[in-house]
Amino acid sequence: MLMTRTSLLRRGLPGLVAALALAAVPASASAAGLNIGLSGCPAQTIEHPFARWLDNSSYVLAPGGTFEGSLDGWKLTGGAKVVAGSESFAAHAAGEKNALSLPSGSSATTPPICVAVLDPTMRYFAANDGGLLSLLRVDVIYHAPGGGTLTLPLGINLLGNKSWAPALPVVVGADLLGVLNGGQATVQFRFSPAGLGAKWRIDDVYVDPMMSR
Repeated sequence: MLMTRTSLLRRGLPGLVAALALAAVPASASAAGLNIGLSGCPAQTIEHPFARWLDNSSYVLAPGGTFEGSLDGWKLTGGAKVVAGSESFAAHAAGEKNALSLPSGSSATTPPICVAVLDPTMRYFAANDGGLLSLLRVDVIYHAPGGGTLTLPLGINLLGNKSWAPALPVVVGADLLGVLNGGQATVQFRFSPAGLGAKWRIDDVYVDPMMSR
């Protein structure tokens, strides 16, 4: 995919803002076989859960991102909870049964996830259980190596009905952050319903840590 220098700068702006606030950390990135191994990060199994939507990027599942087992490291507030009814495409695996419900006033934050440079992206499945004004906000939380965090907005999901659908991929904006921090960054993602009568379900939360091209 060809991009102008201007578009690349625009996509990297959130990472630049974050980079100015965070200190450096040495690291490197590599990929091999069926796993992605990032220096300082555990190797993670590659999947292609969005291939049927013409997205062939190599994603890795966020910890607990299927909501089928332990949610260790997730922070749920305001009534966010696991409910019956997995996303309808079996994108991760057949036979899964659960999703995460996000009523109005709630939020769900992933455990920390290690990502590398080259515009890492995240993507997930969502269903809108609210009204026409029901929105889903996604924020990214950058972690500084020496402590402290910086929270930046990633985007708003505008899906209009209760049917499951893949959310559009969103760019984390960590490319310049990663360059200045030695090639990697530690991030979390926070999901928050927004708008009148907002209510959502999410499932199968994925990260493409190096944004495959």
